[in-house]
Amino acid sequence: MSILKRIFGSKKTEEVPQIDHSKFSVIKKADFTTLEEMIEQNAGLSFEKQFIFSDVIGTSAWELDMAKGTINFGSLEFPIQIIGSLAFNNNSWMWGWANIQSGMPENLLVQSNQLKEIGENKNIRELCEGHFTVEQGFEHKIGMMACGLFESKSYYCANYGQGTLVVTIDDNKIPKIEINSFEKIITSFPQLISSIELNHRIAFQNYLIDRDFKLRISENKIEGLRNEIVIVAEFDELNRLQSLKGKI
Repeated sequence: MSILKRIFGSKKTEEVPQIDHSKFSVIKKADFTTLEEMIEQNAGLSFEKQFIFSDVIGTSAWELDMAKGTINFGSLEFPIQIIGSLAFNNNSWMWGWANIQSGMPENLLVQSNQLKEIGENKNIRELCEGHFTVEQGFEHKIGMMACGLFESKSYYCANYGQGTLVVTIDDNKIPKIEINSFEKIITSFPQLISSIELNHRIAFQNYLIDRDFKLRISENKIEGLRNEIVIVAEFDELNRLQSLKGKI
């Protein structure tokens, strides 16, 4: 049995009702005003991108070449943008633009500086404050946010022993998400929300928007339609995911 049939069921075993396309519409992302909203708007697709990147690099260890502005995994070389770093000793975050003493090249801090500018324009304190204490998993939230916001192919948390350097990577050696393949949504999103703390409902809605779905939203349900496939997610009163399934 194919993966699609296992996940979405088989047309031969049950009669599938006609989809009412008029009940679905194109919904755009809301204008974000907080860092939390930025993370929720970009986590879904960015998390899925990580599976692709992991397949590309395999088990190879990373090596940074600051002079060239690249990160290497074995024979694979990728250009990077430095977003920031997490220090393990006090669980504090420092944006790349604020880490003046490290002598990071300015050309590797373009995105980091853009995040600071966004913070200044939208009065988002965390983007303007150079150094602050954070909760567990913050580095991955920032990586996903930056990866999605700048439409990068991936992000990477490079553990250097005393901390983690968060970079985004954009290179044609990393395949794009197969936009017409939907199985990964069903498996990827539950893994995402079990990995980091998010508003499940908001994160899922934005994930489907990034996947070019038309949406039908009700009080406790989000349905997404694309290419005659419907993805259905149900949530409780606290916006926690209760069920996720597909209909074909």
